[in-house]
Amino acid sequence: MRRPGTSLVVAALVVAASSGCGSIDAARRRPTPDAREVASLDIDGARAVPEAELKERIVTSASPWWPSWLPLVGRTEWFDANTWQADLRRLTRVYEAHGYYQARVLEDLVTETEREMVKLTVKVFEGKPAPLRRFTLTGLEGLAGLDAEGLGRQRRLTPGRTFLEDDWAADKARVLTALHEAGYAEAQLAGEAVVDLDAPAVDASLTVTPGPRYRIGKVFAPLGAVVPPKLIVDVASVDLEPSAWYSDSALADAQARVFQMGVFSAVKVNRGIPDPTTATLPIVIDAREAPFHSTRFGGGAGGDLIRNEVRGFLEYTDRNLGLARLFSKGALLDKLTLKARLGYAVLPNLPEFIRRGASGEGGTNHGLVGGLNAQYEVPRVFNTRTVSFATSLELSRVLDNAFNYFGGELKAGLVWRPTPAWLVYPSVNANTYLLQSEVQQLATGGAPSAALGCPTAPALCVIGFADLTVEFDRRDDKLAPRQGFFLSASAQAGLSQTTRFTPFVRLLPEARGYVSFGPERRLTLAGKLRAGTLVGFGGGETPIVARFFSGGAYMRGFNQRRLSPMAVVQTGTGPLPSNELGLDGQPLCQRDAAGSCRVGPLGATVPIGGDGLLEASVELRVDVTDSLTLAVFVDSGLVTAEPLGPATNLATSLFTAVGVGARYRTPLGPIRGDVAFRLPFIGGPLLPKDPSQPAYFTQSGCFFNLGASGSTTYAGAPDSVCTLHLSIGEAF
Repeated sequence: MRRPGTSLVVAALVVAASSGCGSIDAARRRPTPDAREVASLDIDGARAVPEAELKERIVTSASPWWPSWLPLVGRTEWFDANTWQADLRRLTRVYEAHGYYQARVLEDLVTETEREMVKLTVKVFEGKPAPLRRFTLTGLEGLAGLDAEGLGRQRRLTPGRTFLEDDWAADKARVLTALHEAGYAEAQLAGEAVVDLDAPAVDASLTVTPGPRYRIGKVFAPLGAVVPPKLIVDVASVDLEPSAWYSDSALADAQARVFQMGVFSAVKVNRGIPDPTTATLPIVIDAREAPFHSTRFGGGAGGDLIRNEVRGFLEYTDRNLGLARLFSKGALLDKLTLKARLGYAVLPNLPEFIRRGASGEGGTNHGLVGGLNAQYEVPRVFNTRTVSFATSLELSRVLDNAFNYFGGELKAGLVWRPTPAWLVYPSVNANTYLLQSEVQQLATGGAPSAALGCPTAPALCVIGFADLTVEFDRRDDKLAPRQGFFLSASAQAGLSQTTRFTPFVRLLPEARGYVSFGPERRLTLAGKLRAGTLVGFGGGETPIVARFFSGGAYMRGFNQRRLSPMAVVQTGTGPLPSNELGLDGQPLCQRDAAGSCRVGPLGATVPIGGDGLLEASVELRVDVTDSLTLAVFVDSGLVTAEPLGPATNLATSLFTAVGVGARYRTPLGPIRGDVAFRLPFIGGPLLPKDPSQPAYFTQSGCFFNLGASGSTTYAGAPDSVCTLHLSIGEAF
């Protein structure tokens, strides 16, 4: 996963700041000379409904303490008598929605303070909850294609249960949806809920007027400058089969499929005027063509404690190249995308690069990075409606902690979309890498053959494999999901050139889920689970370019790609570092009995990847305002040298981090900042100390090694137990 550019972050902050400055003064300015600020708001007697939810549902609220410190996320609240009276009525409505129809406001007090402020106090009487006493549903008898008994079993409202208006609305919506899915497009519901305040109890009834049952009729599409209506209709007909029973979900799937053609800026699929004589319902597609040629360019910068980079890109896209007819007669809309990337990277970071350069120590990795990428896709190949041909070629220059390479990657396959939510992508891949690395220069006398699993320059590292990727995506939003789930799995089998040509198998399944709840669905619980195993046959060797790395957005307890088996690379000779920092931020040296600094070989730790991967994350996101979201999370993960299996030692390999984060929504996407603390007592060191290896610094503390314990065996050693991650977009 690429780190988004810091320039985007800076630009978004500038946009947010410039748009917010004018509103800060307005939020704190007294609206009228006699206006009074709301100092506090208390609701006495709230038991069944939390006081926090009651306050959330009304307009009047107390002024928070932070507007003067954080004006972008808070404002001064002013008292308005008319609004306050309306809020008192809203309180009883909130109780009624929770089934408390006897609730009422007993008393409200508006007390003025000496500082032109008011204190508001409300005393409420909740009464008893009203259960559902009787429920009747009529009008479903004998309707074809409808499971009336199943609808009854799915009801949220049952006799004896407290009558909640949300449940009542959900049950009505479920019945109406089932009718539409069965073809009753004009079905109507008449619902009535009678409240007995004395009991208290509720008698509810639903009466269904189904109307005729319709089949899908003729499909109409607009005449575009390039895309003929017949093609649009043919694409939509995958979900809108002629003479099939009408359903709302078929319209939604057809709309998604037409939009996935990639040449429309907007698509809307609606039902037309029903024809009662033929019992058919025409479908109208409204689609507006987007530009068929586009050019994009931009740049940015990214950085963390182990990598700094500046970069730019230029991208050109032709959405109707004209070669599709080579695959199918009369075919259109084949897409060619060309992208060039160029940047400069410094590892581990710019300050360390400057320091080592000034001291003559060396040992940093820096240089040009980038690549050229060409992607070509032909939809509807071989006269099919759901299969596309896709191929790509990429030439790249990559700098990494453990290796650098010039690479070429060729991929070709078929993309099958049986429904808009499903993607099945079988492909064949041929990759070559001219690998350069210092991992062989180990103080132990040379790296084992499996350290890289690839020959280094001038020989080529060659990998060929078949890949099958399957995805099922039911998220409500791919960039910032709040509801739904995402499932994916990738399976690869092929040959790699390690010290010899070696067969391998690589598996990588993943699952993510999202649930929003609470007042106005401001809370979102998100979870992720990902596992992987890479098996090399005939000796077990695997190439480093195919191995697993974690950290960064995947496991926030480590920096990018730092959760991995490690090797030590000798960087020079000098004073051996201790585990403490001096006032200049540099490690103090180890001293002998005479007080002199010990001198010896110095080293740096580099990740070399592993054959086993496991990641799990749980995150709770809370929308504080429309723009600001706070989050707490727990991330766990491991990367093992051996393939993942029953013999994997979780006690020493699995690491866990806890953390907090904030997301600020901008026109460029949510800016995300996360601070994580890795629990030092769960798991073992990534690289145990070995006196025969070059010496390296062990950061047992947090930033700048604050709170260092002096231990070299804490979980994740030698890396710092605290990390900071900045990016655009959610972690998952």
